[in-house]
Amino acid sequence: NSQFVTNAGPAIYSVTHNPPVPAANQSVLVTAQVHDPDGVQNLTLYYRIDPATTYSPMPMKDNGTGGDAIAGDGIFSATIPGQATNQIVAFYISATDSNSVASRFPSLRSGDNEPVRECAVMFGAGNPGGSFPVYHLWLTQSNVNRWGSLSDLSNEMMDGTFVTGSRVIYNMQGRFAGSPYHQGFDYPN
Repeated sequence: NSQFVTNAGPAIYSVTHNPPVPAANQSVLVTAQVHDPDGVQNLTLYYRIDPATTYSPMPMKDNGTGGDAIAGDGIFSATIPGQATNQIVAFYISATDSNSVASRFPSLRSGDNEPVRECAVMFGAGNPGGSFPVYHLWLTQSNVNRWGSLSDLSNEMMDGTFVTGSRVIYNMQGRFAGSPYHQGFDYPN
């Protein structure tokens, strides 16, 4: 179930962004809870405007300023500036404890063919009206390119963000579920 380490990095949990589906040019507040028995020394949100690969760092605060609602409540906040319609922003959170042990949300994967795990938010996607639920699936351009390069029979997992209503699910995994028996191939008799 776990792996013993003498000192693990801070636990980063309850990460979300609000509003879940921001309008064009609307700022997005990213919040997270963080805990470490040694104390949290540094907590930073790193975001990039997809498909660029350079991240901009932004300190996350729990002091009642910069978008943080209540000082000292254990919920840290940082604000991503609003972006144009259909622009995706990818982000991750990095934390360091007082012993300089670091952790990251979402955690990195190991492996040559693994996609980079990031959280994603798309600006100006909107929620059409009607009685049917609305689902949003946001992928970074690198994951779209990777998915498009895979064969139809691939079972490779792809990282993305799934949003429905006010629920945001980071690191949702999608795949082709490759099997020739349910791919809809029509073979002549």
